Amino acid sequence: MISKFKSITNSKLSWIIVALIAIPFVFWGMGDVFTKGNTNNVAKINNNTISVTHFIDHINNSGLDENVLKENIDKNIFEELLSQLISLELMKMEIENLNLNISDKILKNKITNHDKFLDDDNNFSRTKYEKFLLQNNLSAAQFENTLKSNELQKVLFNYINGGLIVPKFLIDKQFSNENKDIDIDFVSLEENYKKEFSSEEINNFIDANKEKLKKDFISFRYLKITPKNLLNTDEFNDEFFRIIDDIDNKVLNNENFDLIASKYNLKVKTINNYYPYDNEYELIYSKKNNINKINLIDNNDHFLLFEIDKVENRLPSIDSDQFKDEIILSLKNQFKFEYNKKLLTDIQNKNLKYNDLKNFNKSKEVSSIQINSINDDNRFSIEAIKLIYSLPEGSFLLINDPLNNIYLAFIKNIKDNEKITDKDLKNYLLKSNGEITNTLYSSYDIYLSEKYEIKVFQNTVERLKNNFR
Repeated sequence: MISKFKSITNSKLSWIIVALIAIPFVFWGMGDVFTKGNTNNVAKINNNTISVTHFIDHINNSGLDENVLKENIDKNIFEELLSQLISLELMKMEIENLNLNISDKILKNKITNHDKFLDDDNNFSRTKYEKFLLQNNLSAAQFENTLKSNELQKVLFNYINGGLIVPKFLIDKQFSNENKDIDIDFVSLEENYKKEFSSEEINNFIDANKEKLKKDFISFRYLKITPKNLLNTDEFNDEFFRIIDDIDNKVLNNENFDLIASKYNLKVKTINNYYPYDNEYELIYSKKNNINKINLIDNNDHFLLFEIDKVENRLPSIDSDQFKDEIILSLKNQFKFEYNKKLLTDIQNKNLKYNDLKNFNKSKEVSSIQINSINDDNRFSIEAIKLIYSLPEGSFLLINDPLNNIYLAFIKNIKDNEKITDKDLKNYLLKSNGEITNTLYSSYDIYLSEKYEIKVFQNTVERLKNNFR
């Protein structure tokens, strides 16, 4: 949803606060706030209603294509759009309650000094301004009202976090936390994972997971249509596409597959019991739900005409190398999961000692490395590095590298790094400021959830959704 909020205004802060204000409404799950009745309104904030017309206007102004709305109608897209609108209305109400305002003079300066409307001499160009309005199908009043609304939102954000000064000790603390020198010892666990399995183990796994392992096998007929096999030419000419249009009409009229092939003297191929262990017929397989229905698809250098005659859900043959490889991979992953799970339990119960590390390696060798910052992912994944920086000295943990190899690691030593450069100071000032600002927004968010009662008229929302289906 946050990505949709970004389109509300050009201000980064504004879409962040919109998302924050919407959090209580969204995470309530649209449950208790839903009520019945009131067919002329979709929602109510305290005594202020949001009408159906206002919501429809918001949908139309969202820029979302009608097909996108239809495709996502059962994925809560209407609820997200309504949440978005409620967030905007909440901000308007807060702005009014706080008597925040922007003078016409400030608004005029914003427009006349906007980069989009300046000529080569950096002077305001009325022509550029009017051209912009025409291109965006806006009246001057609409644009100026939107601009004013955005500027008032900025004033609101400044009201929330204005005058914020980050203490130096917080900057130093965050820098130190993220730039410690951490020494870890580690061993690879890969040689401890079982890689070979007997026929009995494979058969037992299949018997225990029969339903999960069943595949849809399809039998189908198909033919490729090219200028060469249709007109004996290499050119995609008008005659070729005329015939394609004719075949497409026959497909739409449910004409017989063999009759279409016969009319144009096209060779039909039959494939039985196919499952896409390879990619050769993957496109056809993707249409397996269209059984006994002819399909014509443009496949780059040719057109593909096919009909799926049968779909059978069954276990593949154990003699299939691909199926056997799939089973062995599942057994490997199952063994690895159980092994790691037991090891994590030992870590949580503090059953491991430092000297145990070498016992996880046949060569009894333990590797060492120093990590210099929370962004140092040269050896291990960034998720693993973040986990290392979240734990104290003397901790055991499981980590992975970018290839997803698993290691048992021990945090041997942690040394604070307090040498902060001017460049780092600027970056960490912004980071610390952002964290404190987010805390302020979260507090303000709680304040809003207590101040305003939000009701959504679910029957009206469902009626609108049905109109779009």
